[in-house]
Amino acid sequence: MYLLIALLVGVVVTSIVIAVLGESRAVRVGERLQEVQRRGQSVVRGTALDAQLSKSFMQRVVAPTLRGFISRVAGLAPNELVESTRQRLDRAGNPERLSVPTFISAKFISVLVGFFGAILLFLLWEAPPLTRLLAAICWFVVGFLAPDYYLEGKIRTRQTRIKRSLPDIIDLLVVSAEAGTGLDGALGVVIKRKHGPLPEEFYRLLTEVRLGKSRQNAWADMGQRVGLHDLEMLIAALRQAEQLGVSIANTLRTQAEALRTRRSMQVRQMAATLSVKMLFPLIFCILPALFIVVLGPGILAMMEGFRGF
Repeated sequence: MYLLIALLVGVVVTSIVIAVLGESRAVRVGERLQEVQRRGQSVVRGTALDAQLSKSFMQRVVAPTLRGFISRVAGLAPNELVESTRQRLDRAGNPERLSVPTFISAKFISVLVGFFGAILLFLLWEAPPLTRLLAAICWFVVGFLAPDYYLEGKIRTRQTRIKRSLPDIIDLLVVSAEAGTGLDGALGVVIKRKHGPLPEEFYRLLTEVRLGKSRQNAWADMGQRVGLHDLEMLIAALRQAEQLGVSIANTLRTQAEALRTRRSMQVRQMAATLSVKMLFPLIFCILPALFIVVLGPGILAMMEGFRGF
């Protein structure tokens, strides 16, 4: 019973935090829209106090308090944590438009929920002390690792999507480059015809170049954001081709062939390890059931026969 109460408390607190965070984002968008509408009006109606009082309690009190809490918690975080969080959010594609302060604050709240939930679980659950201690430690570990686990899952999903779409996108780049569009034009064709995280990264790359960032730095930042080995090799080849004046189409074709070769080798390695992976379920799951079906009737018949002696 007490375990269920502790679990419900943790779930309720987490749900409230998620709801408040989502509400704060909606409140910020609504405030900006209202500000634009007020600026577009020729006559200012009411005073600033009336405008504040016309807002809901969530907009007037909760949202500013939450923003102040987020900024304070993020300000206490060390620079190494801020930079690593920013890099991981970039690799995850900034899911739910999470900012670095928001994610750090969410992790802080998750740690608090795990800590106090562990204390309640240890004090209120009627179980042996060792069981309560282990359950409290597990609860705290879950609260501590839940945000990182969520973010790592987003990173793996995004990298998998990029890895799967990379061969087709390289082929499209080859065709566009051979048609004489140039590298920027080929990237523009990919952005128009393809959808997904990799075309989004190409769009960000071209935007940074148009805003004044050097092409070499833009390519390097893109490789660091994605963190995928196949894409890093493609970026290194394109940077070298631009520096040496080599044909972009030939470089892309060579990279496409090398990528296919690496993929075929990976598939062969996975096929070679498949028999080892199947050994455990074969021995402990399939063979016992097979033995029961095949040998079971014979064993029962032998047992009945021996009973007659």
